[in-house]
Amino acid sequence: MPMAQSDVVVAVREIPNDMLQEILMKLPTKDVARCCCVSRQWRSALGDPSFRKLHAASHAALSAEPEFLRLSGVPCGIGQSVKTSVFSLSSDKPMCSIAKPEGYGLADICNGLLCFVDEHGAQAPALVCNPVTGETLELPAAPPLSNKDHAYFFAFGFSPPTNEYKLFRLSFPLCSYSSEEQRVNVDVYTLGDARGWRKDSFLSSSRPLTRGNDTSTPVLIDGKLHSNTKGWNAPMWQVAAGVLVVDVPTETCHAYPLPDDLGTYRYDNPLAFELKGQLCLAAHVLNSYNRPKALRFWVMATENKESDSEKEPHWELRYSFFVQVEPPIPIRWPWSCVSWSAWFQHETLFYTCNDTLYKYDTRSSVPDHGRLLQWDKQLQRIPPYEWLWFIHRGYRPTLVSPRIFELPPSQDETIMDVCS
Repeated sequence: MPMAQSDVVVAVREIPNDMLQEILMKLPTKDVARCCCVSRQWRSALGDPSFRKLHAASHAALSAEPEFLRLSGVPCGIGQSVKTSVFSLSSDKPMCSIAKPEGYGLADICNGLLCFVDEHGAQAPALVCNPVTGETLELPAAPPLSNKDHAYFFAFGFSPPTNEYKLFRLSFPLCSYSSEEQRVNVDVYTLGDARGWRKDSFLSSSRPLTRGNDTSTPVLIDGKLHSNTKGWNAPMWQVAAGVLVVDVPTETCHAYPLPDDLGTYRYDNPLAFELKGQLCLAAHVLNSYNRPKALRFWVMATENKESDSEKEPHWELRYSFFVQVEPPIPIRWPWSCVSWSAWFQHETLFYTCNDTLYKYDTRSSVPDHGRLLQWDKQLQRIPPYEWLWFIHRGYRPTLVSPRIFELPPSQDETIMDVCS
């Protein structure tokens, strides 16, 4: 005999919280978030901070493919906050809207948390947001720069062994005239750590790139942040000289050189992204007329440890593609005027050039480094700015609330509250 609708509702309400949480632990993050609308009991069970933390570390959450987010900002008024809406590419309805101060931009996406920093203020407090829950937390202000003339940028990372989120601020001189001046200062803050910011520094053969374009955005892979670098006294037009690797758990930094025959044009920095758990660099090879003739994908591979030391990573050429820009670009145009991007998702390489999107199924053939491959399909034409400037990679939804990292009020603040 089939159950009446009222019986079904009663049965659902009688599910114990621990059993309900165990069942929902196996669902993807977005499905769990939708379940909060079922009833008050479900919302209460899924709002439990311990459940959120366990689900964020579950296989259902960690095995999810990285997604893409689109950010759209609308100023609320001159000198006021900016309302930024966060969209998933699969929906026209925003996941959430964030009110952030004017001048704040997205520094990084780490798992399911977005970190916004003041692009013109080295000490301004960063904002961390979870689009799924709509919660936002303001982090403690960074310490003053060791030198006010230094350039800087922020990077947001995650340490899998310790389950910690960390915000790094790297500052450095734009020029150096001695080996001792080739030093990068590192300020680190672990979210939720009452000790506050910590200072360190290291000598480097190259300096980080200043932020401002897609090629300088750090890429987080297996607890390591990767970012392009350039020579200390290199001209403004010179391309990247190496890759800076920041180990989030140990907070150590190392700069590694790029492949000798990378082949990129002097105005065209390589673009970094994750390919099957490894750092991949996409770089063009241009002909004598400064037009692209090929696109190469280099992968940073690591050696197994020998005795007590670990060998430096080395580069492997994984894919090479024939490239032809349509319509043809006049010879007088520099390649730097061309908008392009590349990424990897669902076993497929994607590449945009101007307003055309290409793709290649990596399962279709065994890589042959000696020949140029052809793209499987040319997809629809799209506005290039949507992919290059507004689309952000590496988002994995999570239920972790930024507010669990909120510091308790200091003793002075508690006394002021009591007196008031």
